[in-house]
Amino acid sequence: MKRIKVGIGGNGTIRIKLKKKKRNNEHAGTSEMRGDSPAFPAPHASFSAGQRISLSYPIISQMEIRVESVFRPKETDVEVVYALTGYGTSVDQLHKFTSNEVVAHATSKMISCTAAKMIEHIRSERIEIPDLIVHIHSHPLGAPSLSDVDKQTMPTVAAQMRAIIPDATILFGVHAIGSEERRARIPPERVSQNTVRWSSITRVHEVAFFDEYAKPIEVRID
Repeated sequence: MKRIKVGIGGNGTIRIKLKKKKRNNEHAGTSEMRGDSPAFPAPHASFSAGQRISLSYPIISQMEIRVESVFRPKETDVEVVYALTGYGTSVDQLHKFTSNEVVAHATSKMISCTAAKMIEHIRSERIEIPDLIVHIHSHPLGAPSLSDVDKQTMPTVAAQMRAIIPDATILFGVHAIGSEERRARIPPERVSQNTVRWSSITRVHEVAFFDEYAKPIEVRID
């Protein structure tokens, strides 16, 4: 039985805490992280009609650097949040959110962030306001799938962002990261309609994309 605690403060800060029984394979990562056949999306999964995003190889390289940059020797990896922005269906910039204005607290199981501050940083870093925003958080040693807490909070986050940029398309991503192990680099490839996978020399990366209602979003690598 999962225990979920969700709190939304008056300033828009979203705090998520998830407690669950430990599965036998959690310490080693999921089947996706071990290189088995991808388990997501399920054959019956419905896709958001007409929506997709395009990622370039340089953007994927920045995504890799962002999540691996939180590594600390002899410390557990923590969740990170970042955003991709662009126009139409194409992503052309990554936003790191390394300020405590955006991220109040982070552990290996949860992260507390403020959607309004994320938008402030995005608007400050871009000359023109983007109409595509992709909110991404990581799952250290996890799977690129949405938790129940993710599904509950995504509509709220999207609404808070859209209150500031009304015409923006708001999407979400889960960036799963495998355990550290020396390995051969594998270039990015699309392993399902909404998921890309690659490997750095130390970590397997797998990112899945969704709309705010948890429907998978088609992704392409350009």
